This record gives sequence, C-alpha cells and structure tokens, in this order.
Amino acid sequence: MRARSLTLLAAVAVTAFAMSAVPAAASIPSHPRWESSAPFGAWNNGGFILYNNEWNQPTGPQTIWSDTYHFWGVESTQAAGNTAVETYPCVQKDFSNPLVSSFRLIRNGFTESMPATTAGLDAEAADDVWLNDYQIEVMIWVDNHGQRPAGSVIGHATIAGQQFAVWGGGSTFTFALDHTETTGKTHILASIDWLMAHGDVPSNATLTQVNFGWEIASTASKPEDFTVTSYWLHTTQS
Repeated sequence: MRARSLTLLAAVAVTAFAMSAVPAAASIPSHPRWESSAPFGAWNNGGFILYNNEWNQPTGPQTIWSDTYHFWGVESTQAAGNTAVETYPCVQKDFSNPLVSSFRLIRNGFTESMPATTAGLDAEAADDVWLNDYQIEVMIWVDNHGQRPAGSVIGHATIAGQQFAVWGGGSTFTFALDHTETTGKTHILASIDWLMAHGDVPSNATLTQVNFGWEIASTASKPEDFTVTSYWLHTTQS
C-alpha cells in the first residue's frame, strides 16, 4: 500500500542547472534546473514541492528532474512482474488544514505521458489528496496501466461529465476514470463533495495536501520515462 508524501520545508541538496527546452517524451534532459536520484529528493519551486518519493523501500533506481513544477519528469526502473506500488514521484502542494467546506474550487489540469512501450508496465497517473492531517486519502486515477484500486467498488460517480468507479478501502478512496486520459482536468472538490454526500468523508474534513504524479509498480526492469509537460492547481476559498 502507498505511503503518504512527506511535507518537506527545504530541498534536498542537489546541483541546479540552467533551464533547457525538452521534448514531451524525452528522457532526462542534459541540463534541467534540478534533478535528484535520492529516494526522497525534493525541490521547492513556486510554492510546490517536486518529490522523488521512493517510499516503498527497497526500490529500483529512480531519478526525478524539473525545470518548474509545471514541467518535470522521472526516469524509473522497477522490477518486472511487480504489482505493488514502489514509488510515487509527484508534484506536491501543502495546506494548513483549512476546512474543505471553505473552498469553492479545488481543481487541477495536467498533460502527462507514460512510456510508449507499455508491455510489462504497471503504473497509473493520479491525484493523491490527503485530508484530516493525513488520516483520509482520496485518489483520482486518470491514466491506468495495470493497477487495481484498494478495497472494492462502493459506487459510481459522474463528475464534470466524466464517469468514475468509486472504490473504498478503510480510509482510502479512489475515483477510477472509465477511460485513460493523458491531458485534462480533475475536479478534486467535486470528488470530495461526492464522498461527503455519501457519508464516506466527514463534513468537517480539512485539506492537508494535494499531489499529482505516477504510482509505479513495474517498468519491466527497464529504465522508463514519465513526463509532465503541463500542470496547474487552482484553489478558491469562500
């Protein structure tokens, strides 16, 4: 099972480089502004944290790189045939636990790519949202290649015209989109509101953290590249 992303106030010491343009599906660029192969390497940029997050140690090697929180990627090598999530490289935004009910908007937009050769790939692109000081986890899966959500199906939701199967297992909930999507928007507040309306999340829940990245279980023992070429997060409080 996945572990929560850590709140990091300072970046792990790494070497910074000048920015360079990188094609959407490129491997690690020659001169990103930041990169790290440390299991928990992190970089603060624009109010966000880029986080290597190799949480399920021991894992295969993984290197994260970034020019900005809008544009970043990771090269990961995870064992063939593995089905347990090993890493969750992500872009992360921390909150000081305001009430979810105080928000009128929590929404993000993304353009991401996973390896073009999907044989042996076991991973999915997803939001990972933490509530109540990391006590409740809400995921929104948008591009799934082989993963199965925790728990069982507890309902079906239509959010912004899209269809999701909603899975629940203990304090973890997953909205699994009924098709793969590499570019789009996720309506985080609407998803949490659905859970509140069905009694799965308390109405006084607070917002702790919002992440977007890939849960990676296997890359068939080969180094494979995952890239985000556009990311944004918009929040508005009443």
